[in-house]
Amino acid sequence: MKKFCFSTIILVLVFFMLTSPAYANNGQSKLSHGSPQSVNMDKKTLQEIDDIVEEAISNQITPGAVVLIAKENKIVKESAYGFAKKYDMGTLFKNPVKMTKKTIFDLASITKVMGTTQGIMKLVSEGKLSVEDKVSEYILEFAKNGKGHITIEDLLTHTSGLTPWEPTYLYADNPEEVLDYINNLSLEYETGTDRRYSDFSFMTLGFVIEKISGKKLDEYLQMNVYEPLKMKDTMFNAAENTNKRIAATSFGNAYEYKMIDDPNFGYYVEEDPDMFNGWRNYTLQGEVNDGNSYYANNGVAGHAGLFSTARDLAVLAQTMLNNGNYGKVDLYDKEVIEKFTSEQRFGQGYGWEKNKEWYMGNRHSEQAYGHTGFTGTQIIIDPKYNLQIIVLTNKQNNGPLESGYLPSTGPLSQEIVNTVYESISK
Repeated sequence: MKKFCFSTIILVLVFFMLTSPAYANNGQSKLSHGSPQSVNMDKKTLQEIDDIVEEAISNQITPGAVVLIAKENKIVKESAYGFAKKYDMGTLFKNPVKMTKKTIFDLASITKVMGTTQGIMKLVSEGKLSVEDKVSEYILEFAKNGKGHITIEDLLTHTSGLTPWEPTYLYADNPEEVLDYINNLSLEYETGTDRRYSDFSFMTLGFVIEKISGKKLDEYLQMNVYEPLKMKDTMFNAAENTNKRIAATSFGNAYEYKMIDDPNFGYYVEEDPDMFNGWRNYTLQGEVNDGNSYYANNGVAGHAGLFSTARDLAVLAQTMLNNGNYGKVDLYDKEVIEKFTSEQRFGQGYGWEKNKEWYMGNRHSEQAYGHTGFTGTQIIIDPKYNLQIIVLTNKQNNGPLESGYLPSTGPLSQEIVNTVYESISK
């Protein structure tokens, strides 16, 4: 009788351990579908997200979207809205292509955290790199013009002093020439004294990964991150790898042309846009929108170029929530993830952003982190709730406003995120 009671107690304890959120965080659980109720979320509140997205579509914020929400390793909502391809150079398609849950998106700057930062975390976890290392230890010529003191940490926190943006494609035709261009840059401000979000910081980090690994950035990430996690829809240069399921984005590069041409639009640059004769004049689909990535880096760069689906991103986000593990795959050390996603400089993490209310809402925990992309993509991860919220749109396919700017999907993301947290508190 005592033996039976003891065995029963052990079985009960094991059951509670396996079904608890704490166990879900230890890296053994993979994503599966579940009801909102199974993870203590209110179903009716979550359903309000449908109206929120449909209203944004009606208001011409975006032609379509995919929203994925997962809590405690359970996907409780995965929905597609509107159209993946609605306009061609401003003309409405006779038969627009509907958005699906499997639509592949140009992630833009989410490349920085779901691509480059992942590679850096992998190298740090393996002891092949430290964030305190100087960049010039790996790229000797980077030390030119007073940059010899800049560290990996400076790049990750956007505090290096490198300029935010310049059109490298006016002077560089390939990655080797882009690296030379970066090596010859001077600092815009003193390292560590300010945080100025910089594409050049992450372009440089991409080159660091290549120097250490001996592989191109896309090959390294594919072999060491995406392939082990079976992220089959995550890739650079999507048009070369698949001819379907890709959301259309901008009508060529009119935005970047205006950035160069108009001194009061975006960043001021002295160059003339007509110095460049490669401007695209067709609707982009599967070609990265970002000019520095597409024109000068063959579509593969540390700051932009990655394409993916909401489901693939959810697998990688869950890996981070699982302390670096997913099923039998072990990618990172828990300590590395905690370090990269905690506050470092100016209240931000390594690569990851924190406390950005304009798209993360105002109900997240202090542990939450996320990032956005210029094409209208957002991802928010909150370890306290074992929660992830992914909002992917193709807002550029609606075309620019009269001002030349594009509508922001930040308020849409903010409203979705706040609704998710409201469903938890009920």
